[in-house]
Amino acid sequence: MGNNFFFSQHHKVCSIMGCILSSESAPEDGGSPPGLNADGEIYVYVPGLRTPKYVDLKEHLQDAISADLASRLQYLRSNVLITSGKNTPASKSRRRKTSQGEKWTSGLVFEWTNVEDEKKETALGSVYYELLSVLHLLGMLALQEANVRLTSRPPAEGYAPKVTEESKRNAIEILLKAASYFDCALRAVLPNTPEDIKAKLPADLSEPMLIALEHQALGHGVELQLSFAVDNIKASLAVKRRLACEHVQVWKEANERIEHVPLMDGWRKKLFLFLKWKLTEAKAGAYYFHGLILNEGYEENTHAQALMWLKAAHKYLKDSQRIRLEFSTAEPTTKVPEVWGPIKYFLERIPREAVNKSRVFRENYREEKLPIVVPKLPEFPLALIAEPYHLPPVDPAWEKESGYEGIPTLTPDIASFLAKKDPNPKPAAMSDLRRAWPMSPPLLVTPEMVRAR
Repeated sequence: MGNNFFFSQHHKVCSIMGCILSSESAPEDGGSPPGLNADGEIYVYVPGLRTPKYVDLKEHLQDAISADLASRLQYLRSNVLITSGKNTPASKSRRRKTSQGEKWTSGLVFEWTNVEDEKKETALGSVYYELLSVLHLLGMLALQEANVRLTSRPPAEGYAPKVTEESKRNAIEILLKAASYFDCALRAVLPNTPEDIKAKLPADLSEPMLIALEHQALGHGVELQLSFAVDNIKASLAVKRRLACEHVQVWKEANERIEHVPLMDGWRKKLFLFLKWKLTEAKAGAYYFHGLILNEGYEENTHAQALMWLKAAHKYLKDSQRIRLEFSTAEPTTKVPEVWGPIKYFLERIPREAVNKSRVFRENYREEKLPIVVPKLPEFPLALIAEPYHLPPVDPAWEKESGYEGIPTLTPDIASFLAKKDPNPKPAAMSDLRRAWPMSPPLLVTPEMVRAR
């Protein structure tokens, strides 16, 4: 599958990048994108942003496509560099030597570098690697933009800093967009990627890492939904418990997936602590709301069970605050994340409810037996789902190019890609049926033949 597929898709894929960047987050001076400095607030952690190196597409493609199209492609990829903060071609991607008879596309190498470790550079002569890298970058920039939306603006005189409800709703939309980019990479690009290229992909683009990132984006979205619910006096306990349980499930999936990713030691611990912290916070909320619902029941031993759930919620709450501090001190060090959203509510309510329930239990329900083990949380299907992001069709600009043909792919998400026509196509091999002599007409069985048998 040739690199022409990428170039034909590149028009719309690159143009979408500008849609997720607000004027507040787009780097104007070519510096690092927001969210990477140690003094910045962290609401949405963005691990291992990857940036591309400059590629002179006009030089590589001068004999393959028209000069106008090559210039257009160069302009589009330059936008990728500018958006990622690399607005100068200081370091050029190298051109790989090709053997005689090798297709022209094999000489084009795409290089991307992880900003957490500049030595961690991956260069592959594969369009699928480039497309995965672009989708990964889109998702990571969306996570960064969500973090900006959740960061308090400088307050007016006499007022405390506050994040508006509109900013929170916008953050949910951006987080869903991030999840859709990671989902597209998993659904449309990875299945079409040759196995030899998959084996060379960096850990950032591996399947479990992309799944973990998708669930991280969804986890932050559910966290914001839960924040709205705890602030709404009309929201029932059942609604809050369901959201809290969904919150646990999505962070649990992210934690399980990240265990299978061979990340660098530099930020491996940092990312692991962040995901563990968010899961522990989520468990505190889910156990708390489930305990409150049990406390309202009339079944046998229900008060003992409620007390057990509230005590477990209190334990998870204390653990989450300890892990939050560990996360901030892990390299690279960052500010201690601000207490906000549902966890701020839980820090006020859970200790008080646990103490009150212990007192009421001792005074009124001492005959009930405390469970030895806290049962599992109820499970609910995740309601927050990202709308699928679909790669655009082949760009009309390619209709003016001669010598290319559409080739079907392995998934319906990418209907076809463009490849150079073979100037000397081999004739199709003749099947065994065509080589054989014409078959005789079928034998008709008569009643006389049956009687004779």
